Amino acid sequence: MLASWVTEEVKDVDLQDKRLNDRFAVVLDQLAGHPTASIPAACGGSTEMRAAYRFFDNEKVGFENVLQPHIEATCKRMADQPVVILAQDTTEIDLTRPEQQVVGAGPLDGNSRRGIFLHPLMGFTPDGTPLGIIYAEAWMRDDESPTPKSDRETQRKHTPLEEKESVRWLDTYRQAREQAEQIPETQSICVADSEADIYEVLEESQEEPQKLDWIVRACQNRALQKGEEQGENAGNHLRERVLSKDV
Repeated sequence: MLASWVTEEVKDVDLQDKRLNDRFAVVLDQLAGHPTASIPAACGGSTEMRAAYRFFDNEKVGFENVLQPHIEATCKRMADQPVVILAQDTTEIDLTRPEQQVVGAGPLDGNSRRGIFLHPLMGFTPDGTPLGIIYAEAWMRDDESPTPKSDRETQRKHTPLEEKESVRWLDTYRQAREQAEQIPETQSICVADSEADIYEVLEESQEEPQKLDWIVRACQNRALQKGEEQGENAGNHLRERVLSKDV
């Protein structure tokens, strides 16, 4: 499937330079043909390897304009499906090197590993067939002195969501909702793991019009509103209510 995507989408890339467009087609074909290989191994020779690195270093080649044709093609594939799963999650791109660290990489977990983070929103059919990415956010952490453990909780509580890494779950949910609105004939279901169990995401999901279904793996045993008549074993928290089957 990856090879067919390459053929289908590369013709739509526009890097404002025909030579760059042609080189992009070559590099993408090389990497798609050897997806688990290093760049030198995938390119098959020093000349092609140097050409690939010059391509990556060109200021006209950016994350957004390289990905955009793929996003557009993914949206078309999704529109042909009756049901689409939109899964979001974060992955680490580990660029740790034993001798000389990659310039621009940031810490992944303290100072032991370095790299970047990628948070994609990817479409799947219910049977798990990938349809492609419709949104992705990449970022690096700054090299900062670690906050003492005794201060972390206070800092977390007083930091707005917009300044936290966890805002990615809300931003990506909004992207999923926007995509769902563009394909109203398709049932879109946004899926996220327990890191997305934050109040702002749950609140956003209640806004009208609700064009997007969602599933978030529970992390917090949330307190429920009082005032409703419930069974005696229902409890006042989410997990107890669900386990009581009185929902």
